[in-house]
Amino acid sequence: MKPENNILESFSPEEYRLVRRRMIETILATDMANHGKALSTLKSKIDTFEIKNGKHTDRMIFEKNEAKTYENQQAVLSMCIHCADLSNPAKKEPINKKWVELVFIEFFKQGDEERKLGLPISMLCDRKTTHIAKSQIGFINFAVKPSYEALMNFTPEISAYMDNIVENLRRFENIVKDESKEVK
Repeated sequence: MKPENNILESFSPEEYRLVRRRMIETILATDMANHGKALSTLKSKIDTFEIKNGKHTDRMIFEKNEAKTYENQQAVLSMCIHCADLSNPAKKEPINKKWVELVFIEFFKQGDEERKLGLPISMLCDRKTTHIAKSQIGFINFAVKPSYEALMNFTPEISAYMDNIVENLRRFENIVKDESKEVK
């Protein structure tokens, strides 16, 4: 790294360790394997501190116990990054449509390569069996919507994103519904 690019150079060793730890934990928050635990941890803290519509956040974010304060702040920060990582359904329909298209091009290429190599095909990567609209309904209901609902307790200003999530969910549900009418 070039010295002029080191944004942490003026930090004390203690500050450096704290920022590095935050960065690592925040990056790990984007791993879907951690989704359930992160969401339940944050929901539990929301209930404990009676946080709703941006009220009482200070109770959680500025606890007297320094270790608890760090943990609580990290739970919120991690959910913010996690929501950003899951944000495609939170975007307006034309952007969401394009992202879904691009994601499944990538997934299906991976599945094609796995098939060619005789490997098991990863989830959502089999173009022969994956139903895109149904997969998006599951993704939104399981991961996106609950994550944004939890985060909205801290920042109700993100409600416009929740509106987009609901609208995109409805659009995918209508696709599935219309396809089932065609089959009958």
